[in-house]
Amino acid sequence: MKFPWSHTSIVDMLKNDHKVHDKCSHVTIEIANGKLDIAAFVEELGPALTHTESEIRTKGVSLLTSVLQALPADCLNAEQIKFLCAFYTDRAKDQSSVYPTVVAGLHALVLMSNFASTSAVPVLKALFTDITCQCLKKPDRTLHLETIMALSEKYEDVLKQWGADFVYGVIGAIEGERDPRILVYLFERMPTFIRTFPLKHLAEEMFETLACYFPIDFHPNPNDPNDITREKLAERLANCLCATSEMAVFGIPMLLEKLDSSLLSAKLDSLALLGRCLPLLEVSQVEEHFGELWMSLKGQLFPSRMASVDKELLEACLTATRELLKHASKDEAAAKQLLDQILLSVMAHLTDANSKQFEVSLQVVLSCGQGSEYCAVYITGKIVPMLLAQLNSDSHIELRLQNVLLDGLQRVMAICAECFCIGKLDPSLVEQVQRQFVQILQSAGAQINEQVKVALKAVATAPEMVLSENRYVVYSALVAILLNVNCSDTATAEECLLSLAIRYQEEVKTVVLQQLMSHDLATVEQSLVRRLFKTFGKFILYHGYTYKMVDFLLKKIFAEPLDERLAIVAMDTLTEAAEDGRWDELAKGELYVQYKLIDRFFDYVNDQLSSEYLHSMALLMVAVIKRLTVEEQKELILKRLPPLKLQHRTDLYLASGLLGYLDSSVPLVDHFESLVTDLTQLALTTDDERVRGLCHQLLCSLFNRMPDDEHHRGVLKRLLAVLKSELKKHNHQAVLILSWIGKGLIARGHKDAGEIVDDIAELLDHPTLGHMAALAFEILSVEFPQLHLPLIRGLFKQKLFVWIMKKLETQLERYAETHLKALAFVFQATPHTVLRMNLTKVGPILLRCLAQDDDRTVLEALTIVLRFTREQELFIKDHLQTLIPALLKLSVRQSSMNVRIKALESLLYISTYPTFLLLPFKANVLQQLQKPLDDRKRLVRSAAVAARLQWFIVGAEETKNDK
Repeated sequence: MKFPWSHTSIVDMLKNDHKVHDKCSHVTIEIANGKLDIAAFVEELGPALTHTESEIRTKGVSLLTSVLQALPADCLNAEQIKFLCAFYTDRAKDQSSVYPTVVAGLHALVLMSNFASTSAVPVLKALFTDITCQCLKKPDRTLHLETIMALSEKYEDVLKQWGADFVYGVIGAIEGERDPRILVYLFERMPTFIRTFPLKHLAEEMFETLACYFPIDFHPNPNDPNDITREKLAERLANCLCATSEMAVFGIPMLLEKLDSSLLSAKLDSLALLGRCLPLLEVSQVEEHFGELWMSLKGQLFPSRMASVDKELLEACLTATRELLKHASKDEAAAKQLLDQILLSVMAHLTDANSKQFEVSLQVVLSCGQGSEYCAVYITGKIVPMLLAQLNSDSHIELRLQNVLLDGLQRVMAICAECFCIGKLDPSLVEQVQRQFVQILQSAGAQINEQVKVALKAVATAPEMVLSENRYVVYSALVAILLNVNCSDTATAEECLLSLAIRYQEEVKTVVLQQLMSHDLATVEQSLVRRLFKTFGKFILYHGYTYKMVDFLLKKIFAEPLDERLAIVAMDTLTEAAEDGRWDELAKGELYVQYKLIDRFFDYVNDQLSSEYLHSMALLMVAVIKRLTVEEQKELILKRLPPLKLQHRTDLYLASGLLGYLDSSVPLVDHFESLVTDLTQLALTTDDERVRGLCHQLLCSLFNRMPDDEHHRGVLKRLLAVLKSELKKHNHQAVLILSWIGKGLIARGHKDAGEIVDDIAELLDHPTLGHMAALAFEILSVEFPQLHLPLIRGLFKQKLFVWIMKKLETQLERYAETHLKALAFVFQATPHTVLRMNLTKVGPILLRCLAQDDDRTVLEALTIVLRFTREQELFIKDHLQTLIPALLKLSVRQSSMNVRIKALESLLYISTYPTFLLLPFKANVLQQLQKPLDDRKRLVRSAAVAARLQWFIVGAEETKNDK
């Protein structure tokens, strides 16, 4: 082996050759290949490593370290690594200038595969004793700490035998660290370290070392690429402080101190830490702090001088109270002591519902009750008599206070229901409470007011509290409310009925549902029918009610004589239930298999049925068929599709139900050509708008799933030829059919889709078909939730954008209104990132769209412009001279309120741009914005006020600084 230096010149090389590290690359290769022993290399470096000048020694060690860092992890054997560890630990006693390269060398050695466990303690002693971590720069401190952590993870048994000295060394190494990146690294690893190595008498010192960072006060640099946030640091620090019970025991006194801080973040972190500490501690360890903890919480919940409590802080305090009682409930005597202390503090507020602190006090005791079953029973026994006493007072009590007290009663009982402990309450107390609510329902009749809502909510939350003889009063009230056509808000009544239905199934079936289902629905308003059937639909999902509800609804659907009004609502109800994921299997098993719903529809439909009935029928068929297996769908299509004649209205709707949501693997080869031909002819000739819409959607879905073979491409070409001949006759319907077929093909990425887009784009210049062609681009772009496209290819919207831009971008100057409208629709559907990438092409078109008379075009373009103004795109800044006058004109456009609002919002975002860009426009903008201030619509006036206010202060800061 020939080195790139001689024994006599190594020192000179280190002094004068700045590229000496590069010359060692072949040394690294030789060592890695086993042709050179690392000891021989160290010997070659000897004159530099023992030189009298510290700078030369540092460079020599650095050279060795760079070679070690470049070597593979399994290159050196255990003896070589042990030799090098001894060398580096000896170098650690040198001057401080050599420390960084010693740390780097040790770090490289520790990561070697054959690092011996016997070297762990000597290396750590050198790092703890000879090299002070705090004296190193940030990158070197990182390596120092990474070396310690790597050793602690790999050699746990050896370091445990070393004992407290190791823990003490780690404390010394991490103490005083301030860099947030290093802190994140430490906070992520210290919990495991603390749980692994016994702290013993050093537990408090470890806690204090970490607690100095609590609470975290960190404001990240907005330009920092690292995603370090205050929240991330705070969460990881809390993990450290609550790593073990011996650490958590010191947390209570600390957080009590920090709760007095004026910083909201400090208070929130302290309360969160309390919740983390409690599960780790015994009740006896926390009990001595109960008084201090409650006084601190009370200070936050009831601040002096009636100052308002931050909402987030209020929630955190209530959560902390609940967790404190949950912890204390492990010892009922301790829980009672704490509950008495809390109740004594809030009793005065709870005895007066008119008190400003009543609501907060009630929330406090409710949080206490959520702590455990014991707490819920104890709190209820104390609070309910107080609320009942105020409700039943001999003196007059105003309605508002009655509502407050009733709401309080309901919330207390809800806590008991959550804990399933109503049976453990004093029966006489429960009887008084339920009587209070039953009396309200008994006297309410069929009306809904605030008290009735509270009573219904109370029964819904805790139905078991209502005595059997009083439940019939509740049932009567529910029937009256649900049958009251003038009652618009019945959600609470429905919730109450469902809650009772789960617990008292037979009673609800015979008393409530029977009355509702036997009511003469033929004579009532449609809104009441829909409300009742919606309620019935909810019962379908509950075991024990399914058959009763389905039977009732199917009787309405296939009634003789038929009441179509009821049948349509019944089908809509079943459709909604079938679409609910909870009834997925039931929709197939019950409706398709047991009730044979599809077969019954085929046998029942006739020409006398209205389109509304047939439309609802098709939707229900789709909801059921989409849940069948592929094999079941194939069998159904084979049996039911061939006899259908799509020229017949009823057959068309049946076909729509069959084909509306078929799996893409179900073959339609034998029927495809006849289906698309019949649908196209029907769409071209019918005057029924709903029939035409069905044809369009079926064509779109069929061509989306069309097999890509020669036969089907031939079918497509023949159909396109028919449509083109219709276009020559100026048939508007042919344009729509073409767009729907194109939509199905575009979504799947078919190669013929581009030709259809080109054909429609050419129609934009047509004198009679141009407007319809513009609307066709809306169909191509917009998503239709009810449309089933089994084959979807990614980025198809971007593809449409590319096609249309390639076709039209060279003709910008001659764009007519139809071109701009079509482009606006395409742009609205295009992902925003794609528009941004092409803003130099898209921007001028958007500006022209803003000057159009068509409100739809303007609104679509304005929506996109609003996003770009909010993002302060350079194109927008460069075209303010055109954009601002256009927006001012749109801000007073009387034909569309939405246009006016979006224009004003855009002006508001523009007001945040650099002042030098805005000053030339300021005076004119302020003058023009006076007009929308008097707009007849409140939302427009509000947007105008916000925009004008921001424009008014444009340049104010610069003027102030000049003064």
